[in-house]
Order: sequence, then C-alpha cells, then structure tokens
Amino acid sequence: MLGLKVSNVDFKAGTIRVERQRLQSGKIGPPKTAKSRRTVPVGEVVTDALLTHLAARPSKEWLFTMEEGEPLNCRRWKTEWNCVRGTLQAAENETAEREGRKPVELPHMVTHDLRHFFASAFIAGGASVKQVQLVLGHASAVITLRICAHLWPGEEDRTRTVMDAVFGGLRTGCGQVGDATRETAGQTA
Repeated sequence: MLGLKVSNVDFKAGTIRVERQRLQSGKIGPPKTAKSRRTVPVGEVVTDALLTHLAARPSKEWLFTMEEGEPLNCRRWKTEWNCVRGTLQAAENETAEREGRKPVELPHMVTHDLRHFFASAFIAGGASVKQVQLVLGHASAVITLRICAHLWPGEEDRTRTVMDAVFGGLRTGCGQVGDATRETAGQTA
C-alpha cells in the first residue's frame, strides 16, 4: 500500500497494479518475488474510497502521501494506524458505557492483519486457492495453503453440501422423506 502510485489504480477497470513495496529500510523497491507483482481486482467501495481520498489529498504521483507530498512512510503509517485503533477503542468504551456494559478491549492488530482479513473474506466468499494465491502475490499455491488452509470450509461439510445439492433433486418420487423411516442400502435410519 505504501508503494502505490496513483497510476497503479485503474478506476474504470477496478484494479490496482502492485509493482513496488515500501521496504523495511524505508526505501521503496520491488516486491519480494516476481509473482508478487500482480493486478488486484477491487470493487466500487474501494475505488470510491480512493477517489474520496484523492479529492481530500490530491496527488499526481503517490497514492498515499504526507503533507509535504512525499510518499507516506512506515513511521507515519504506524502513527495513523494507532490513532485509528485508539479512536475505535474510545468508541467502544463510549458505547459500552451507554449500554451499561463492560467495554471490550480491542485486540492488538498490526497492519499485516488487514492482509489476513482480506484473505479470510475472499475465501469465505468462495475464492479458489489459485485466485487467493494470485491476489496475495504468493509464489505458489503451496504457500497460500500453508498460510490459509484453515480458512477454507471443512472438507466433510463441503462434501455434504455438494452431495445434497447434486442428489437433492433425486428425492422426488423416491419414497417418503422427513420424519418417516428411511431405508438406505439395507439400513433403517
């Protein structure tokens, strides 16, 4: 995010080209691997938010800048991130007080957690391993599975859902279904 330029965003196509990243040294350089260079599809919510951001903080080069027009650096980003977290905690405290309950302490989060949140939402929406790999910029699907396998629905649940969908239509005319006794493969249920 800290390595994005305005030119990396195609607002009409709804895509963001990831071509560089902010390195720990503070410099901006290429992503870790060649596969890390990627085009990420984004929806209208994201493009609208970016347009709103650019209207408030116009920039011809870097997407996220400091007041001086320089690209946003890691120190400043962490300050902003902590400020947002503090604001959210204050809102939670105020809501809890108004509702007469004990406030919930927000979990400690680092900005990399946003990447995990994105992957979780994408997988919950039905994305394949290959699509998640491409969007996250992992070098292989093996890496994606090593990191995200626990996020996909359990195979037993998926098997039941798929088989119910396939065989559900075959119930018609095959005898009683429901609370009645069923005979299946010589077994009484």
